Amino acid sequence: MSLAHKAARGALWTIVSSMGGRAIGVVGTLVMTRFLHPKQIGEVSDAAIIAITANWLTIWGFGQYAVVRGRGPDAQSITFHATVAYMVMGAISLGLVALFGGELAPFFNAPDAAAYIPPMCLALYIRRLGAMPERVLSRTLNFRAAGLASMLGEMSYTITALSLAYSGYGGWSIIYANIVQSTVAVIILIRAAGFASWLTPSKLQWSRFKDMLKYGLPLGVQGFFHGGSRYWDNLAVSYFFGPAATGSYNMAYNLADIPAIQIGEQIALVLMPSMAELPQERRPRALERSTALLSMIIFPLAVGLGLVAGPLIDLILPSNDWQLVAPLLTVLACLSIFRPITWVLSAYLEAESKTSRLMILEIVKVAILLGGIAVMAPYGVRAAAGAVGLAFGLSAIAGVAMVLREGPSPRRLLVGFMQPLLACMVMALVTIGVHELLLALGWDHPGLLLVTMIVAGGAAYVGAALVICRETAKDLLSLLKRALKRSA
Repeated sequence: MSLAHKAARGALWTIVSSMGGRAIGVVGTLVMTRFLHPKQIGEVSDAAIIAITANWLTIWGFGQYAVVRGRGPDAQSITFHATVAYMVMGAISLGLVALFGGELAPFFNAPDAAAYIPPMCLALYIRRLGAMPERVLSRTLNFRAAGLASMLGEMSYTITALSLAYSGYGGWSIIYANIVQSTVAVIILIRAAGFASWLTPSKLQWSRFKDMLKYGLPLGVQGFFHGGSRYWDNLAVSYFFGPAATGSYNMAYNLADIPAIQIGEQIALVLMPSMAELPQERRPRALERSTALLSMIIFPLAVGLGLVAGPLIDLILPSNDWQLVAPLLTVLACLSIFRPITWVLSAYLEAESKTSRLMILEIVKVAILLGGIAVMAPYGVRAAAGAVGLAFGLSAIAGVAMVLREGPSPRRLLVGFMQPLLACMVMALVTIGVHELLLALGWDHPGLLLVTMIVAGGAAYVGAALVICRETAKDLLSLLKRALKRSA
């Protein structure tokens, strides 16, 4: 099996399993809006982000180092060093925040969030135990267990959270569900990888840790700010608008993020070890091909989600404070267009061991994001949400500019981006036209609007893509066909 087909098969498996689990999680989250107020979810979100930030502080590219360098006779030693670094550093950072992190909650207008921080740190440390087994599996392009862990973890989270929310546990239902989810996922990953592959003792050498830091410290800083670009906007919204607005903003962001996380991120997880196996001279062409394929998949999902936000939220959320989610979703859907592009670029630069560029890129992104929210805050939360699209868009453009010096063709990259966008414009015109026509006829039920807009927009995109993106469409269909054949 060729590397492209093996990567496609791995991507297909992780996408399908992740989407299945995420679909359950999303349905559960939506149902929870019947039991929880946006303020409660906003407080839990603030606590989780404070704990997650502590977790990021001590993830210095150890996993990526084990994937890229952990091959050959030193694989076992490298993996054990990475495991030790993960566990010891995590115990320090999460332990300190569990003890003192509550002092930060009042600063973000959410003093009640302080009680949630210690148990969230516990959930994160449990999940950290599965980090190296997951990397060991991805190093061999074995993504089945990771997909299963994601799916069953989401299922366990949803069942636990809904049961406890219905029983009146409030925000604690989410906290306990996170602990259960982490435990289930880690058990599956360790069972699949075994203990010997990542926990076999090896003599610890300072020279090995120094090499890990040289490779991973810039990547750790990049990962810290990358996580910040995903979550710190919630803290900024809480600071300026309070936890109730944060709950609605977080819901809109999570919905807008579905195309990026459930498809784009899963493909990116496959791309990094796949690119690491490619000869260096073939990586630029792999970057061009993967960006074109990913753009063709993600762009219509992101744009389409923004187009149907109104009837979608009308249909699935209660007619109360949760309706603020609809306009926020329309604004935030644009982030799913840009985020997957940066993931592909990250996979390429990590395989090239040029991690310092990723670090600079993420620092600039966070500065634009938080600065933009602060500038737009006087105009309301919807205006402040626009800073997200601006930050991710500028970051994607800067990332493309960085890699152009490495060999990829500017023309091919531009074509790979622009063709799907043109097809999305056709889709948008058709979707908006259908929406206006139905309203003119007096057919304004949100369910009817949603289904009709999705069908019309989807058909328009497929037709436009087969004309405008013909070569990329043929490549995508060929990879899917072969991946499905191999899976069967």
